[in-house]
Amino acid sequence: MTARLAAVAAAHAHILARRRSAVALLALLPLAIYGALYRHSPHAVIVGGVASAFSAGGAAIFSMLPARAADQRLALAGYRPAVLITGRLIVLEAGSIVISLITASVMIAGTGPAHPADVFAGVILTGIAAVPLGLALGALLPRELEAVLVLIGIVGIQITADPDTVISALLPFHAASQLLDAADGAPATFWPRLALTVTYSAALLAIAWAAWRHRAGVRRSPTTITPAPRSHQARERD
Repeated sequence: MTARLAAVAAAHAHILARRRSAVALLALLPLAIYGALYRHSPHAVIVGGVASAFSAGGAAIFSMLPARAADQRLALAGYRPAVLITGRLIVLEAGSIVISLITASVMIAGTGPAHPADVFAGVILTGIAAVPLGLALGALLPRELEAVLVLIGIVGIQITADPDTVISALLPFHAASQLLDAADGAPATFWPRLALTVTYSAALLAIAWAAWRHRAGVRRSPTTITPAPRSHQARERD
């Protein structure tokens, strides 16, 4: 199990490495958005932090869609769906944490919030939720363009929606945005928001797993057709 998990993780790390230019642009995107706002908007940290979902979610989409044929071959070779999803998840979450730490450090250095720990926590939780969201979109939608457009829509609504509205609470980055919003105000309680993010992420992973089984799972072998019994007249002719 451990060897197969490591093999799957290495394979998907290779897939992302082949698309390193796109991944690098995704990693720089939230910093570019933050840089455009930090001298002009009091919400620069919130917008930049939630926009970091583009990095983790986009990388998950780029990992999911090109690997469908490889997933089928691995499943035929005996790799269980849980191993294929978990191996991909390990690589993406590890990369997401690294990018989140860099993004949060730059925003803290640029803005100097009163509670920098909330910035780190908010950006990391954004990445934690963005990876399973990207996996779910990559499994549900047929092409990268559609998946990326849906990701842009979800992140855009999360950024622009009032935090107290129902639509904001239903989106996957609500708990993270609350922590980012608290960076310059009263500190927010971390553990309930972590639990909410983990719950949301688990639900998204379940959707990704079910969609993966439907789209890229191994089809059952056709049922063997038993020849019909020969008629009495045919036996007599023989």
